[in-house]
Amino acid sequence: MMMNPSASSIFLVQLVCFLVFLPISQCSSQTPDYDICLFLLKYNGGSGIYSANRTRLADVMIDVVGLRATDALSKAIELLRKTPQDLSLTICRKQYTYIKLIGVPTVKRDAYMNHQAAKKLMHEIYDRVGEGCEYLFRAGKSPLTEFNLGVQKVAAIAEAIIGQLG
Repeated sequence: MMMNPSASSIFLVQLVCFLVFLPISQCSSQTPDYDICLFLLKYNGGSGIYSANRTRLADVMIDVVGLRATDALSKAIELLRKTPQDLSLTICRKQYTYIKLIGVPTVKRDAYMNHQAAKKLMHEIYDRVGEGCEYLFRAGKSPLTEFNLGVQKVAAIAEAIIGQLG
């Protein structure tokens, strides 16, 4: 039985889409948040993301952690201008400075050579944000909660992708 041309064209388009999205879909399905992972990889990965291997996908997500940490650092600095004596904000600024200048670049380097060390450091980044910044404001709501949760979410996703490398 032969398929009509339009049915075979639809099937071919569906097959191509399936094969194109398969690597990032499989990778994303092994993270704590499939939808956010898939969105962030597509949005931040550039045109070659659909044919990328897991190492490239990890690299993209590590970059996203760096971008989110930079946003949080900027917000902490902005808030410190208004309340320069706020010790909790000062500690958060230091945590995000560490994440941006040391943590993310080290994870990026280790993701290629030492997957376990990179995964462990990404988990440390997650902890630094949650326990080292968000927890400081336990008496009240943190002015960085939105930023902290965003960094934690992408750090957890990045850690899961790095865990797939080896």
